[in-house]
Amino acid sequence: METQPNQLAPEMEHLKEQHVTILALGDSNTQQMHWTYGHCNWVGLLSMGLYSLFPQGATVINSGRSGDSMAGGLARLERDVLRFDPDIVLIGYGSNDCVKVTPEVFQQQVIEAIRRIRAHNPQCVIILRTTVPVVNQYTGEEEAVYESGGQQVTSELRAHFVSKLRLVAEQEQTLLVDHYALWKASMQSSCRGDLCALMGNPVHPNHLGHRRLYHEIAQLFNSYPYFFHDWQRVLRDQDLPC
Repeated sequence: METQPNQLAPEMEHLKEQHVTILALGDSNTQQMHWTYGHCNWVGLLSMGLYSLFPQGATVINSGRSGDSMAGGLARLERDVLRFDPDIVLIGYGSNDCVKVTPEVFQQQVIEAIRRIRAHNPQCVIILRTTVPVVNQYTGEEEAVYESGGQQVTSELRAHFVSKLRLVAEQEQTLLVDHYALWKASMQSSCRGDLCALMGNPVHPNHLGHRRLYHEIAQLFNSYPYFFHDWQRVLRDQDLPC
């Protein structure tokens, strides 16, 4: 039976009677940054959306770092993740990694992070998050080539890193939020130009973009998805419950 908003998802069921620590590990699209213009990013929105799901309370920790890669996340895993004994960890990398390592090395780094977290807590729920496509701010379509760290990166290479995260999620049996696939689907629609309104720049979603990221993540938690819904009205022109 399908769970309803504000009912805990099956993967989290073993956590329902305890205080839960949720930790987000990632880069600038995890860290609270200026791209959201003073609004909460998806991590802050998740903290608000979980208010009724865990009766004993939930602590949400943001361990995002701008410019970070999976290698950096591994280097600070003990200090910024494991010492908090998290029950749920969301891992979001791949953007900066494109100019630092090969997709195959990235894949092994993600696997290492998952296994180190599970060695610390075998019951920890791990959620992998893909990057979003690089958005052309005039057309809303995916940029074929963009610059990162002074290097040229193709959309094909970025997609290759995304495919490695999908493979790891399948092999390591983690949950996955595939932002890349969901945003690519919007790029195939007649309203793709409206994606421009969700971006601070081609690689950083703004406050509306982070509301969309939260909505896509909320479906795994079954946390209430609609308390902020501007991005849906922009893209779909429909009213949704507040």
